[in-house]
Amino acid sequence: MSRLDGEPHPDQTLAKAPLPVHEPSLVKEPPPSRPESTRHDRGWRILLINLIPGILAGLHAANQLFFLNPDLPYAPRTLARVGLVYAAIGGLISASVLTPFTRGKEGRARRLLPWTITLVLALVAITDFVLASRYTYYLPPGISRRMIKAGLWLTLLALIFFYTALLHTLQRRPYGIRSRLGLSFLAVASIYVVVERREAFKPFIGPAPLASAVELTQRPTLFVVGLGGASLDAILPLTTQGRLPFFSKLLAEGVYARPESLAPVQGEALWTTLATGRPPYKHGIVSNVVFPAGLVAEDGWISMLPTPVGTFLWNTFTSPKLIDATQRKTSAIWDVLERLDFDTGLVGWPVSDPVPEESSYGFSHRYFQGYFKAPMAQPGELAERGVLFRVAPEEIDPVLLRDLGDRVPYAFLQDLADDLWRESLTMFLLDQQQDAKAIFVMLPGLARVSSRNFGGFAAVNFSGFQREPYLGAAQRTTAYYRHLDQFLSRLWEHEAGPKILAVVSAYGFEAPEGWRRVRALATGRRTNGLYQQAPDGLFMVMGDGFRAGEFLDGVQLVDIMPTLLYSLDFPIARDLDGRVLTEAFSGAYLARHPLTVVPSYETLLPQGGFALFPLITR
Repeated sequence: MSRLDGEPHPDQTLAKAPLPVHEPSLVKEPPPSRPESTRHDRGWRILLINLIPGILAGLHAANQLFFLNPDLPYAPRTLARVGLVYAAIGGLISASVLTPFTRGKEGRARRLLPWTITLVLALVAITDFVLASRYTYYLPPGISRRMIKAGLWLTLLALIFFYTALLHTLQRRPYGIRSRLGLSFLAVASIYVVVERREAFKPFIGPAPLASAVELTQRPTLFVVGLGGASLDAILPLTTQGRLPFFSKLLAEGVYARPESLAPVQGEALWTTLATGRPPYKHGIVSNVVFPAGLVAEDGWISMLPTPVGTFLWNTFTSPKLIDATQRKTSAIWDVLERLDFDTGLVGWPVSDPVPEESSYGFSHRYFQGYFKAPMAQPGELAERGVLFRVAPEEIDPVLLRDLGDRVPYAFLQDLADDLWRESLTMFLLDQQQDAKAIFVMLPGLARVSSRNFGGFAAVNFSGFQREPYLGAAQRTTAYYRHLDQFLSRLWEHEAGPKILAVVSAYGFEAPEGWRRVRALATGRRTNGLYQQAPDGLFMVMGDGFRAGEFLDGVQLVDIMPTLLYSLDFPIARDLDGRVLTEAFSGAYLARHPLTVVPSYETLLPQGGFALFPLITR
């Protein structure tokens, strides 16, 4: 069919029609979004994934708490309570750390999970090894071995996690159902392995030995003077220079040794080891403070915490208690002597509060810190009089300070004043309470003086440095040793009859070396001394029965207590860990006093009660 002339063809009309023009929109259309419920669910899943590493770490930290405190009841209920608390804290920490990296990215959270669990298992294993090694003397051997075994198992599990995570990462392969189930099983197994290791520890409780009695004879008076931080490294050069005449007398007329100290240095624990003849894990004093274990046991105490985080948390939510004699599981030498009807006196000895009521007199170390209440001193009438001997730093006799020059640090005066208080009170008690035949005195000032000055003393006397501030530090250290030398001389001359003087220290001091020296120089503490590496302590003794001018090798802290008991002609308990240093005594004394033993002093009745038991025969 033909079109009329003049009518445009449809194709031409379309071709000539103008195309529509689309103006660009100024408002962008929002992208399609997921439903609100889907995003909410994904956020919760990411949060739960981020919580898992912290929960696992918290459960392992809870188990470490029970490892470090073997006396705590290890029951499912108590373990569950502590585990929930630590797991909650650990979960919050891990979620706070991981959430910024995984917000809105569930896939990333899932990929990170095996790596974070690997890190947790590795850190817990390393911590187990470190704790077992660091607290060798503070934990029972069974606990230490089981911590090491638990660490080995955790190391194996960490390697499996690492291998699996590495393969999936390199191959960019998602975790299938078998991988997820296998890793979940291993994570749960890590908890079971640790729990099984701790549950296998059963402390051995031997039968209580029967107490025995001893036959009392005439015995010498015993003086035991504890000098905090005293070291032969300072005494020997000063005696060579002629500055310590009485220490020279001790070296020439008695025996001396470097007893091996125990690391880490916990002052109360080491002084208690010296006084009980047992290592810390046996006598129970393993720290300077304890925390109430209300969450675990109503009447229990927590002595050691696995991590600084744990220490911070327990300090925050509980009130720590200073360690005292009620936490000690074994008898100290003064307890044994009192049960043997040998009167004792205590002045400032660590972990001696409450002071024994059986003692002729007793002043605990806390008494000199301002606690003048009855449990810290006895008898009661002496508690008030003891304060009268207190010396203020401004009241120190200038004659004592003449070797120090014009600029004497106030901290030095405080340390000296504290020791002067103890010294003057001791001399007073020797005159007023003459029935005491074993006197134990503790002078802590030297430890604080050495902490600030022993590095300078060593630099002058060992390296030949002759400039400030080393000369000033050496001068102060020397002056303090000279003062102690004079006090020991007065104490020795006070007793006219048979006597024994023992000068002891649980640990010594050393100068910073290596990186520690670099750090000391960087911080401006060029003259300080260190004790953290447990330098050897001090044992010097002279008197009736001892050899003259002998150095004893291979001495341990636990050997001092039985040696002093034997020097008084008392039998030695079989359950002591130390030995009698027979090489310290003369042949004549050994011939006259054969070594005798009793099963234990722990069950010996208080003074006067031992007559019910058969006498020891030699």
